[in-house]
Amino acid sequence: MRSITPVSTVFLLLATPALAHAGGFGATRFGGEDGHAATSDPTATYFNPAGLAYTEGTQAYIEGFIAQRRVTYNRDPAAIDNAGTGTPTDAINRNSGEATLSNPLVSPFIGFVTNGFLPGLGVGVSVSVPFGGQASWDSDSRFANDATYPGAVDSSARWASIEGTQRSLFYTLAAGWRTRDGRFGVGAGLNIVQSDISLVRARNVDGTDDLVRANGSIAEGRSLLEVNGIDLSATLGLMWKPTPCSRVGLSYHSQPGFGEIALSGTLTNQFGDSPPAASDVELRQELPDIVRLAGVWRAAEKVVLHASLDMQRWSKFKNQCIVTPGAPQSACEPDADGMVVETSPLVVNIPRAWKDVYGIRVGASYDVSETLTLNGGILYDTNAVPDSTLDPALIDSDKVVPQLGARFRSGKIILNGTLGHVFYLDRTTAARTVDPSGKNRNPDMAGDYSTGILYVLLGVGVAM
Repeated sequence: MRSITPVSTVFLLLATPALAHAGGFGATRFGGEDGHAATSDPTATYFNPAGLAYTEGTQAYIEGFIAQRRVTYNRDPAAIDNAGTGTPTDAINRNSGEATLSNPLVSPFIGFVTNGFLPGLGVGVSVSVPFGGQASWDSDSRFANDATYPGAVDSSARWASIEGTQRSLFYTLAAGWRTRDGRFGVGAGLNIVQSDISLVRARNVDGTDDLVRANGSIAEGRSLLEVNGIDLSATLGLMWKPTPCSRVGLSYHSQPGFGEIALSGTLTNQFGDSPPAASDVELRQELPDIVRLAGVWRAAEKVVLHASLDMQRWSKFKNQCIVTPGAPQSACEPDADGMVVETSPLVVNIPRAWKDVYGIRVGASYDVSETLTLNGGILYDTNAVPDSTLDPALIDSDKVVPQLGARFRSGKIILNGTLGHVFYLDRTTAARTVDPSGKNRNPDMAGDYSTGILYVLLGVGVAM
């Protein structure tokens, strides 16, 4: 059974467009160089609803994020829990060493906006994927027919993730209004957030990475987590035009569910040679709220400059907690390290203890002609994941993201294209010195991490 466990849960995400630029696993790359809080195109439904007041006429826009993500993870043999016993000496290479991932990623944005109802009022709807994607780690062909240690074929990354999908679709309704002189604008949006997770990882009943039991029988198992849920979130925005040639935008995105969210479904475990057993569970966690600030300035007749700052409170993401349905809120209350007190409703806890991040972007556009505009920019984005909880299911690091794009207008049609690359700084984590206990325990995923994403954004807009 290629399954899923709580630990990878919603976060094979890592392999999603999500990690394309925002700290943690945010996937808000849509919009290209116009994807910021001062925008006035259809992506304003998500980034800053106040920008809808500055749109022109009625527009429809669809964009696809298409990427190729490559990851190399080299597990440190020192991370093995019981080397020489649970992992016999002749099997150390079955539980450590290099794992690779090379996956295509696809994520859409669809938006429709109009300002045809009342003067100064813009209204928009959109569908986007700020969080989500899919991943599948490459099999290790050296162990394809290993009857003694059959789990080794799923690579050394398997104790955090093997394969899976996650997506959080945002269905957004937003409106923005501006003053008659256009100097000030305000906006608000409501998001229906539909989240679905299906993930697989290796797991043992005691939370270790043992391949065999004391009697020599197979210990390694698999877990499959399939959960989903629907929550609400809100966006508030402001826009200010200090001069006719400049615009400043500020927006606030609430947490999905305005705090802790619970996704319901099933957890299926198969430990060693025992038969699979399924149970109803809830996955509880908190995603970040986000503040965005951006400005644009027409510095010359053909040149527009822009800069943006995003701050994301990933410190809200303290743990991923799997409990029986209806468990009290106290069952998942974490300490500073993401650990929870063991109670009967607790199935397993995955400590995260992430930290707040920020991203700074600067860029410019140049009007080559009335129909063609070239643009480009560079983003620096900080890391959300501490060494203590970094694993192949949720990889992050400081990163630099350059991109170049072009916009072509022909009558009522607008074509956008952007090419970019996410350069992650390599990371190495040391084996932990103290193992968590009980249901807070998950295998140590210390080792070397290297990843990068090459992506293209292709968009088509129609003015009506």
